[in-house]
Amino acid sequence: MTDNINNVLAAYNIHPLKINQVTSQLYYIKDYNKEYALKRSGLTEDMVKQWETIYRYSNTQNLDMVLPVYLTKEGNLYYRHEQSIFYLSPWINDTNRERDTNWVSSFYESLAKLHWKTKRIQKIDIETVSNPFFSFQNYCREMRKQLLTFIHQFEKKQYMSPFELLVCTHFRDIEYAFVEVDKRINRFINDHEEDELTWSSSLCHHRLDHSHIKKSYFINWESARFDHPVMDLILFFQNEIGSFNPSTELYIDNFSSYTDINELTLPELQFLSIYLLSPTNYIQSINDYVSGVRSLSMIQHVTNIQHEYRKIIFGLQWSAFIEKEYETLDLDDLEV
Repeated sequence: MTDNINNVLAAYNIHPLKINQVTSQLYYIKDYNKEYALKRSGLTEDMVKQWETIYRYSNTQNLDMVLPVYLTKEGNLYYRHEQSIFYLSPWINDTNRERDTNWVSSFYESLAKLHWKTKRIQKIDIETVSNPFFSFQNYCREMRKQLLTFIHQFEKKQYMSPFELLVCTHFRDIEYAFVEVDKRINRFINDHEEDELTWSSSLCHHRLDHSHIKKSYFINWESARFDHPVMDLILFFQNEIGSFNPSTELYIDNFSSYTDINELTLPELQFLSIYLLSPTNYIQSINDYVSGVRSLSMIQHVTNIQHEYRKIIFGLQWSAFIEKEYETLDLDDLEV
C-alpha cells in the first residue's frame, strides 16, 4: 500500500518523510516542508467533472472557506491510480474541536459567507413550489394514522419490548410534531401575497458534519452542488443532532451569526422548519422494527429510534424559535 501511495505522491513531486494512514481513505503525509492530507476519494467518473467544476468555480470566486487542493505536475486537480481518484490538500491541525459558542458562531459565519457570495436569486411560481408540499402534507397525515396504529398494537401487549416502550413514551412529542409540520406547511403555502416566490440557490457543501469542518475551512467537497442554502443547514443539523447529543440551544441562540450575513426570508425559514420536523425517518425506524429487519439487533433499533427522536425534538425547538423570533408581531412596532 505504501508503494501505491508513493506512486500517487510522485505525481505531485512530493518525496515523503512520513506516511500515516488515518482512515481507510485518508493519509497524513509529511515531507521536508509541509504536511498534507491525501484523500482516496469516493468520486466516480460521473461525479469527478462536477467536483472539478466546483473547485474551479471556488477559485474564481475566492471562496476562502473551501479548503484548496494541490495541482499535480500535469496541472490537474486530482490523480487517477489503479481505478481510484486521489486528491491532495493541506493538512489542517485543528485542536479546538469543542462545540462551544465560538465554534458554532464561526461555523455559521463561514457557511453564511459561502452561501451569500454564491447566491443566485430567481422567481418561482407559487403553484410549482406548493404542489410537492401538498403531497408531503398528505403523506404526513397518513404517517400520523400509521403511528397511531403502531401505538395501539404495542399497548395491547402485556410486556412491551424496550423499543416499543420508547415509542409509546415518545408519542406525545411525535404527535405534536405532526401538528407542527402541518401548520408549517400551511403557512409556507398560504402566506404569500404574490403569485411568485423569491427563491435562492447557492453553492452547498451538501455533506456537512463536525468532521468536515476544520477551523474556518470546509473539507470534502465530493457531494457539493448548487441548491437552496437551507439544505446545508438541514443536513448539518440532522447529522449533528442524530449522531451526537449537543447543546442544541447553541445552534438556536447563535443563529443570528448566520442570518446577519445571509438573511433568509420567512418562507425559507418555514421550508427549513418543515424539513427539521419531518417524521419520515422516525416512522421508517418503527417500520423496520415491526417488519423484523434481521440485520438489526434490539440495541440498534433502540439507538436508531432515539437518534430520530432527538432530531424531531430539535425540530420542535427550532419551530418554537421561528415562531418567537420571526413570526410574533412585536407590540412595540404597533402604532398607538
